[in-house]
Amino acid sequence: MDANAFLKANPKIYEERMTEADVQTTLLAEVEAGIGTSTGSKAAQFEELLKSMFNALPKNEHGGLGHSTVRYALHRFFVQRHGWVIQGLDRAGESWNGTSPAGMLKDQVPAYVQELFEKRLDGKGLGLHELAVMAATIEHLVHNEALAKLGNAFDIHAQLPSSQLNATQANEILETYMMSYILGSAMTKKSLKVVNKLKAKMSQIYLPWPDTQVFIRESLAKVTQGAQLLDFAMVARVAENMGENFGSFQASECNQLKSTLLKVEDRGTGRVRLHDFYKPAFGGQDGAWQFQESAPYLRQIGALDESIPGDVKVIVANYLGSQANCIASSSFYTVCCIDECESLLTHLESNIMTSEAPPDRVAGLVSSLASSTVAAPRELSATLRRRLDEIAGTHGGTIPLHGRLFAQWMHHAYPRECPFPHMSGTTAPMGALDWQAESGQDHTATKDEIERIVQEFQSKSTSDMMDSEEEASELMPWSHEEELLVVRPIQLSTGSSSPALGCLRSVSLFAALASIAMGLVRSFKKSPGFGEDSLQKFYV
Repeated sequence: MDANAFLKANPKIYEERMTEADVQTTLLAEVEAGIGTSTGSKAAQFEELLKSMFNALPKNEHGGLGHSTVRYALHRFFVQRHGWVIQGLDRAGESWNGTSPAGMLKDQVPAYVQELFEKRLDGKGLGLHELAVMAATIEHLVHNEALAKLGNAFDIHAQLPSSQLNATQANEILETYMMSYILGSAMTKKSLKVVNKLKAKMSQIYLPWPDTQVFIRESLAKVTQGAQLLDFAMVARVAENMGENFGSFQASECNQLKSTLLKVEDRGTGRVRLHDFYKPAFGGQDGAWQFQESAPYLRQIGALDESIPGDVKVIVANYLGSQANCIASSSFYTVCCIDECESLLTHLESNIMTSEAPPDRVAGLVSSLASSTVAAPRELSATLRRRLDEIAGTHGGTIPLHGRLFAQWMHHAYPRECPFPHMSGTTAPMGALDWQAESGQDHTATKDEIERIVQEFQSKSTSDMMDSEEEASELMPWSHEEELLVVRPIQLSTGSSSPALGCLRSVSLFAALASIAMGLVRSFKKSPGFGEDSLQKFYV
């Protein structure tokens, strides 16, 4: 199938709340037990997976991870592990009132869980063990939320949790469950008759649905191992497996989007001129429903490069990783394209094993590190080497791995995999329909707008096309403003020729992390009067 489609995140027309007492009852015993006893199998597994990142992250005076660093680590962990983007992990210093009579919003629950950990540790920060336990707690809560959704699917099909199902019945229920996973609140309170009508139209609503059905059948066969009768617990294990692996399954769609865009890439920069982005829709080509986001919406999500007046481009990595390509899997989290840059940074962390390194060490590792589009070993360009030295010059001779300048350098080194890190506050990642509801503007460009932009550029010469890495790096924007995950005193190297720094601001995460999605709870009750979103069809 040539068409690639993702459903945009459905706008949230209600807010789920629970009281602080509910959260404490649900979570406190679990959190206390997790810290006070030996780790369970899941926490032990996570501890091993988190070790290299933990070792490389900046620590506080007690050797633990501070508040913002914990959220940064957990965000990266779940994005890389499942493609999950979690609401509530990045509060970015926002205050929230957990004792409000109306109760706390559910996307505040992760912050509350973290607060329980931090109180238990007397403010000394989280160690590797505690970080792993918190990650395991969060994933456990996600699974419990999935159980509630699976229970709804059982109800729709008039099956009791105690029912014994054959493979065909289980597959029907799992398809309904996955429809709810994809369509979100559009599936709220639907009858079996309505669900079956939707199921018949799913291949038009969500183009990869036939592939998704294969994914469901394969997951069912893998987990059940040919069992003839299945109970709720067995079907729940299948649903859990599907939730954990759906991000990897969706990676094929992300890769197709990337491949399509890179066919019209501008000079190796990981960018596509806006008129090339719109050409499929303008020419009625195969895939004409793709790539129609409006320029204002692309700007909002940080996917637009306007550094050269009159030559607007779409940043491929930023676009792929944006909310424009996320599925509204629930009111708590979205499944997005897995960030390819995460595996590159993890490789550096596992080799460096500290939060900073001299430029020669970084250059040596990067020159031998391949990506999906960059071959290795390679000789880094003079521009990349010079800028690496400049970053080190502003930080006393070493390069903080978790700062904006190094993220920007990684974007230049891997322009198709690593997103450009905008300064905090300059973008505000949002789902397409959420942005449309808030701004009052359509998130897609009109036919007239697309025609105007394409025709404006048709007469422009492309004779200046260049392909070398040196020239590509020079064509990409570079700014000297730094933002660090953890701020430290700045020391300039003796004789450093680095340019003057912009303001150094204390931020908990880069602006690219502001799109974190997913609130977590073990059980919940929906407030009365929740509305239902109308079902819509969206293409990118």
